[in-house]
Amino acid sequence: MSDSLTPQAAIAPFLRAGPPPDRTTAEGWQDWRRMRGTFVPAPRMTADQYAALSPRKRALYDLHRTATHVNLALQRTPMSDKVSALMSTRLRNNALDFEPGTRDGLMISGGGFQGKTATACEVAAEFEAVWRELHQQLLPPPVPGTRDLMVPVVYCKTPVRATPKGLCQAILDFFGEPHPKTLHLLIRSVREALKAHRSTALILDDITRLRMHRESDQDTLDLIRDLMDMNVTLVLIGVGP
Repeated sequence: MSDSLTPQAAIAPFLRAGPPPDRTTAEGWQDWRRMRGTFVPAPRMTADQYAALSPRKRALYDLHRTATHVNLALQRTPMSDKVSALMSTRLRNNALDFEPGTRDGLMISGGGFQGKTATACEVAAEFEAVWRELHQQLLPPPVPGTRDLMVPVVYCKTPVRATPKGLCQAILDFFGEPHPKTLHLLIRSVREALKAHRSTALILDDITRLRMHRESDQDTLDLIRDLMDMNVTLVLIGVGP
């Protein structure tokens, strides 16, 4: 590599414009889905090539190399391949099930920093890409003058205090919907939002904030069971054995 860098490299293309996308909103999820996999790692360079760089270009290269280290691609493992295959199949099968009733969900557990969320989100993004392409080819376009927002995948984090109201509010926040005052209206708004946006997958992260043995959390467990009856594939992600 010579001391001359391309115009693109000279302006540090590895720097992100603005904050990272917030996957807990519909817009943020789409931003992440479109930008994932676009990072270009720093090129490999010999010691002589590195020494030949000017101080400024060497500093830029060091920054690019640092960005490469902190943005490493997700490494596939036999376990992640198994989870990906199972989740992909379940999302596809449930999306093609036109009968009302409970959909089989999926719980992904394991130790911290093992790629559970990254794996699940990647599978969901791949499914959404295919699902959107099918809808564009087979279904009529939106009626002019109307707002037809299709949201196949919904990603939420379980609230710190996992009450039924808090969980419903987290789901409505993803769509940018207002919060009704009563639990009954909250649940109805969640049901209507999932239906109106043609959502087929609902991912609830940090589900271990919900204590299965705690009596006060039983209502939230009942709500989660109800979500499985809303024609979406429920994917729960949490740290556990």
